[in-house]
Amino acid sequence: MSNPDNSSPKLVFSLIIGIPLLVIALSTLVYQMANRDMLALGTVNNGTLIQPPLAISELQPVHRNGEAVQFNQMDSQWQFVVVGDGYCESTCEAMLYLTRQTHTALGKKMGRVSRMYLNTSTEFSAGLDKLLIDEHEKLTSAFIDGDAYRNSKLPLADEAPGFYVVDPKGWVMMFYQLPDLEQDTLTSTGKLVIKDMKRLLR
Repeated sequence: MSNPDNSSPKLVFSLIIGIPLLVIALSTLVYQMANRDMLALGTVNNGTLIQPPLAISELQPVHRNGEAVQFNQMDSQWQFVVVGDGYCESTCEAMLYLTRQTHTALGKKMGRVSRMYLNTSTEFSAGLDKLLIDEHEKLTSAFIDGDAYRNSKLPLADEAPGFYVVDPKGWVMMFYQLPDLEQDTLTSTGKLVIKDMKRLLR
């Protein structure tokens, strides 16, 4: 028969050793699951949420043929939306590049996301048309009311180094704004966008 006085110290010793090891093992498991997007720890986004979100229909978007841009349809998708003028120079062009590269990097999920350019002017310059045809053929281009955009509560100015994420129902949910246009910044921002989108596209 075992002596209770002898087993008690052994139990205490086992607990002293075992509990920290169990905590470490569980912490490692939670970290790995969160790192692989298998576990959501709160609502942490790399982009900035727009509170409250804005219905993009308030900006009166219309296709270049004059038809209204429709959202909240059966085939509506998430959108990366760049806002600029009829020329889309330097900063604006960099945002088109960033959204294109990020869209491609979504891999199997890219079919659930599309891209759109919203022009606050009344026409597209020949240079912008050529850019869109040569480098962004799958992007949808449309017009919005420039005054409505500038009077809205959306944070990005025309030609700002950033872009929006719009959900399939047409709500402008989030934006990304870059501090500069260095390649490292574009690359790191793209990775953050991908992480957010993979969470949204589950």
